[in-house]
Order: sequence, then C-alpha cells, then structure tokens
Amino acid sequence: MFTEAGAAPDKPAGVVAITFADLRRRGVIDGMTLCDVSGSRVKAARETMAAKIGGVYKDMDLTMTTLPVDDVDFDPDAFKAAIAHMKRGDVVTIFTPDDTHFKIVMACIEAGLHVLCAKPIVKRLEDHTRLAEAAKAHGVLVAVEYHKRFDPIYVDARDRVRAQLGKFSYFSSTMTQPKAQLDTFAGWAGKSSDISYYLNSHHMDVHAWSVGRTSRPERVVAMAARGAAENRCVNFLSLYGQLD
Repeated sequence: MFTEAGAAPDKPAGVVAITFADLRRRGVIDGMTLCDVSGSRVKAARETMAAKIGGVYKDMDLTMTTLPVDDVDFDPDAFKAAIAHMKRGDVVTIFTPDDTHFKIVMACIEAGLHVLCAKPIVKRLEDHTRLAEAAKAHGVLVAVEYHKRFDPIYVDARDRVRAQLGKFSYFSSTMTQPKAQLDTFAGWAGKSSDISYYLNSHHMDVHAWSVGRTSRPERVVAMAARGAAENRCVNFLSLYGQLD
C-alpha cells in the first residue's frame, strides 16, 4: 500500500499475528501467547487482529493467552509471566525495543525456549557472545529475524552479486525513507537506542549474505549526523565496507 508519503508501513496490519494464525490454521503450532508491557495495548492488539484478520480471512483461530491483563498500565516484567506460561521447547518471537532484547532473550534461553528475535539482537559483541554461549549450554536455537532476505528486490541484488558481478573489493549501500515512517519507532528510537542499529543492521546483513563465504570485511566506515530533523523529509543511512 502506498500513500502520499511513500509506502505505508505494514505494522498496523498485524503481519506477525497473521503469520502465527495461519501457522495454527495449518496445524504447525498449537497455542499462542501475546505479551506486552501495557494491558491496554494488548487489548488494542486483540481488537486489531479481530478486525484485520478474523474479519477478513477464513478459519483463523485468534484465541490466545494475553499478558498483562487489560487494566495494567505498565509492567516491564510482563515477559516473565509469559515465559512461565510456556513449556520447554516452545518458540518465542521477540519484537521489542533494542535495549530490551538481551534480558528477554536470556530469560527465554534459560527457560529452554527457542527464540526468534528482531534485529539487532543486541548492540554489544560481549552480549552477543553471552547469548550464544547460553543457547549452546541450554540446547536451544536462537535466530535473528532479517526479513530483507525475503524481499524480492534484495534477493535479486544478492543473486546479481553472486552470479554476475565477480569478486568484490568494495561494497556500499544507502537506505532512504520518509521520516513519517519512523513514527512507528518514536517511543524508543533516539532515546533508549539509536535507530541506526535497527535499520543499518539490514545492510550489514545483506553485505555478509551477498558475498557468502567468499569474502570477509576488512574495514567498515559509517557516516552519521547529530541533531533533530526539523521536517519530515527523506532519511538517509549509508554504509560502506571494504572486502578482501
């Protein structure tokens, strides 16, 4: 869907929710648990799912456990109750602000739950190493969700890199988007975490994904600017890398 400002965000359509509802319809998963820090947001999510999924698609069972209860304004530890509700071997998907990932993922690992976490899973290498070691020790799978790998434009670019362009020595990319689309992340972007972690991690992954095991980064250069944007113009993010 497109608007005057560009492509409309898919977040309001509940793309994650519809995926899980469809997986249950096909018998791949059993129950569903939805957790947030706000009970009112959980209630709003149920209403959105009922309208945009239950009211549109056939045979979508939207029954689920939701936490916290509707009258709870804010509970940053609600995820602990959700984890206690699950059993070892269940799968958790985490789409929360960047700075909350480590504690939630670690708690899931220690409970024996498999994890799919939004990128970037963490912002520091030492935290990444701790999660990797914990996942190995507890015998669970922890994966990072890089959905651009399934975007036809990115797949086409990757295929051209591998099949047509030969050996790489230099790789650069630029992301542009209307600032209006960043409203989705207004609650935390630039406050608890820089939006560059969330957006530019796509490009770092695409770089590594495109060259596979034929090259490895030797030097990475990034550019950024400080300050607040005064208008809702196009936002630019650039990343440059030198490969051996």
